[in-house]
Amino acid sequence: MTAPAAPLQGSVIIGITGGIGAGKSSAAKPMVEALDALLLDADAIVGELLQLPQTLSDIEVTLGSTVTTGAGCVDRGLLSAVIFHDDEARAKVEKILHPAVRQRIWQDLADFEIAKPGGVAILDIPLLREAGLDQVCDKVVHVAVLGAERCRRACARHGWTEAQWQSREDAQMPVDRKEALADAIVHNDAGPAALLAQVHVVAESFRCLAPRPLSDRWPSWDNLPSS
Repeated sequence: MTAPAAPLQGSVIIGITGGIGAGKSSAAKPMVEALDALLLDADAIVGELLQLPQTLSDIEVTLGSTVTTGAGCVDRGLLSAVIFHDDEARAKVEKILHPAVRQRIWQDLADFEIAKPGGVAILDIPLLREAGLDQVCDKVVHVAVLGAERCRRACARHGWTEAQWQSREDAQMPVDRKEALADAIVHNDAGPAALLAQVHVVAESFRCLAPRPLSDRWPSWDNLPSS
């Protein structure tokens, strides 16, 4: 008699990288659907954190200036204008936000592993490699688009100037370095249908990945294994 298969443990974790305006979310969403995966969106988590009075207070005390509207909500445009023109200010704000984001992602992964053993989680994190979170991923997919087109898209979407886009781009790892380190590359310069077709091919190639326990790859939110 064949012994029953051992129950699945852990999860498969896929990271998404790309330059600013590449459309990382446009690639992440169909991959989530194809793999019935959990999506962890760092930008969305930051948005939630910025709604917390304590977070806003900590940021304003640290910067020594207000970044909220008259209604007491964060003015993300004002905050961005401050931190992307002042490296010291950006480092101070990141020191407040990044640990909280990291803790939230770790907890969500831990809960997901229990709720859906053997499942897939997609990390849509702009600073995935800069934060060292590529180390917890089984595979990393890079979304590639030429810089001029990424600039055009981002400026049209956010109302930025080219200089504002460039300041954000300069704050990240060079795009060619991210692309060189990726396990798979999808190109997002030929329309949604072409991107979707590429994402499905990549997703199929990931179905054979074996899940691994979070405790083996990321023991605790503040204890990321060194590369």
